[in-house]
Amino acid sequence: MSQDFQNQSLDNRTVLITGGGSGIGRGIALAFAGAGARVAITGRRREPLDACVGEVEAAGGQGLAVTGDVSNPDDARRMVAETVEAFGGLHVLVNNAGVALGGPLERTRDEDIDAVVDIDLKGPIHVTRAALSALKKHRDSGGAAVINISSSVTFMATRNFSVYSAAKAGLDMLTRCWALDWGEHRIRVNAICPGVVDTPIFSAMPEDKVRELMDNFAAQTPLGRVGNPTDIADLALFLAGPQTPWITGAVIPADGGLSLGR
Repeated sequence: MSQDFQNQSLDNRTVLITGGGSGIGRGIALAFAGAGARVAITGRRREPLDACVGEVEAAGGQGLAVTGDVSNPDDARRMVAETVEAFGGLHVLVNNAGVALGGPLERTRDEDIDAVVDIDLKGPIHVTRAALSALKKHRDSGGAAVINISSSVTFMATRNFSVYSAAKAGLDMLTRCWALDWGEHRIRVNAICPGVVDTPIFSAMPEDKVRELMDNFAAQTPLGRVGNPTDIADLALFLAGPQTPWITGAVIPADGGLSLGR
């Protein structure tokens, strides 16, 4: 976590992070734990969740792993229920779980379309709906926050990523609508739109191909590099913390300027 954010205390507050076992989700979990929050992370695979919770606890934090699929409404309700039962409440929800599937539409399988829409768009709907009653309880004690992890593709048309781009654009609009709907409950809702972030999502590719890909994206980015999970985690921590009580409905690119074009 960057030094500038060390004063973002989240003591005695609980955060639920979907897709929290690796990559951006893991980075967010470690940042929030470092700021004093109790951290619950969810995902479909138990092993990375347990590993991340182990890191949180080794650093002196409190962690909880909850397996489940955000595209399943029953799982979404259970994720929230187990978090509230373990930690006594819920103050911050980070909708991070997602899949990025692309390719020409005419060659896109039905199951891939369903996966993108079900996880990237419907997943945040299921989990946020399940969390809403717990988040509303903090109206008079500092409020609550929802942070949606979107994508910089919503700021520009991207070849062969139409379904993914549309799902993330839908998440951006959900962000604005929810901010309007729940402002009276002091629930702030914002979205972060990462560009290319170097995470284990690329681990299936040969290492030399990954480096070539990262170098190509860095060359296209005005700030000259791809992102890392800390870039996104620090912004999430800022949006959830006490220094941003009047920011809601914002959809913020965090992409090194990639979406500005060239």
